[in-house]
Amino acid sequence: MPTLEGVFFIPAAVHFFFFRPRLLFPLLILSTVFEASSIISSGSVGIQPYYCVAILFVIRFSVRKPSSLNKEDLPGRPTFIKLWVAFCIVSVISAISLPLLFQGTPVFDGKRTIEDNVLSGGVPLHFQSGNIVQPAFLILNVLVVITAARQRHSIDKAQRMFMWSAGLIIAIVLLQVAFFGLGIPFPNQLINNNPGYGLVNLLDSGSIRPSGSFTEPSALGAVLAALVSAFLWKFLAHGTGIVVAGVAAVACLLAASTSALAALLIVFILLLVAYPVVRLPWFIRLNRLKRISVIFGFLGASTLLTTVPSIRAILLSQTIEKSESVSAFARFGADAFAFNLLPRTYGLGVGLGSNRPSSFLAAILSQVGIIGFALFCCAAWSTLWNLPKADRWIGVAAFGLLIAMAFGLPDLSFPFLWILFALSAQSKASAQTQPDKESCILRPAQESS
Repeated sequence: MPTLEGVFFIPAAVHFFFFRPRLLFPLLILSTVFEASSIISSGSVGIQPYYCVAILFVIRFSVRKPSSLNKEDLPGRPTFIKLWVAFCIVSVISAISLPLLFQGTPVFDGKRTIEDNVLSGGVPLHFQSGNIVQPAFLILNVLVVITAARQRHSIDKAQRMFMWSAGLIIAIVLLQVAFFGLGIPFPNQLINNNPGYGLVNLLDSGSIRPSGSFTEPSALGAVLAALVSAFLWKFLAHGTGIVVAGVAAVACLLAASTSALAALLIVFILLLVAYPVVRLPWFIRLNRLKRISVIFGFLGASTLLTTVPSIRAILLSQTIEKSESVSAFARFGADAFAFNLLPRTYGLGVGLGSNRPSSFLAAILSQVGIIGFALFCCAAWSTLWNLPKADRWIGVAAFGLLIAMAFGLPDLSFPFLWILFALSAQSKASAQTQPDKESCILRPAQESS
């Protein structure tokens, strides 16, 4: 049966497919908000809005004849596209061949909880449905990145929709917390209705820890870490976005994801290094000093939230106390088990979709091996590096997301990650035809002064 998301996304995607194709990418960006939602549910299977729109998006801009395209709409094959294609090929080959080559090697089954896998010691490696589904998702996501690079003329619409989507994510979290505080049941089934996921919504169990429109608080925390990172860069570079960054940071604090908070700390330190207050030997940048002072003021104000007993309790239980919990030992054990698969498979891994640890780093290494991991790092770096100055917030957001995922979210098909890669690809493609994009943005302000 179609859900509320299906009633919206299916007609909108079909309409844009035929009549307004340039709005398909903004619609795809909006769909990443509803990771835990389904447009159509049948038994234990649900289809995310993202994959419905992504398929139409890729098809719409792949069926056009070359004669119907402007010459500048046909980008060459930049390095990052070649690297993503290479990573995709290696991953698909690994999914098909390695489960047969290393058949019987113990792995962690993605259909079981981490605790069950640790207690049972895993299951024998064999070719399974995950070896088909995960490569299919990867191929589609790589095609989304390639297709986005061809949509260089709709970059403003796409980035505007990303900002609206960021606001929607934060608003949902704040609404969940407000409903909890007022003692009103939040209508979770409207946004957490995908039966294909073991949804974790701790608001229903008497805890203030929200999961937003995502499958679990750690996924929400990773997304919020990316948003805070982006808005912090905007504030340090241009003096805008501090209010949104502060609200997003509060939402991230409420999500109480250890990996997300650690990622934020790393990004914040790197931003302070990238935007120093003092320029040797004695020049002090007053604007940066003021902006950094404002950031520390927000940090000090946000610490007041820890005086609320319920918030302090959940922060302690998910950070300091969690390191000594059974769940933490299970997660560490799952990652250690995944890393041990590398020497047992001669550095090749067990195939994409074959093993499910608790972190992204362990998932990539254990599944696609050292070669696949190196290709992913090179492809991600090539996509996010050397963006136009006005769009560098995309790279900062993706870096914050990857750091948070590296320690707590083992999902290569995470839609929000690939939409950031797609936005970066679009920005680079746009810069190829508009090399003076930054100067065009700054020119009106210079003329007015």
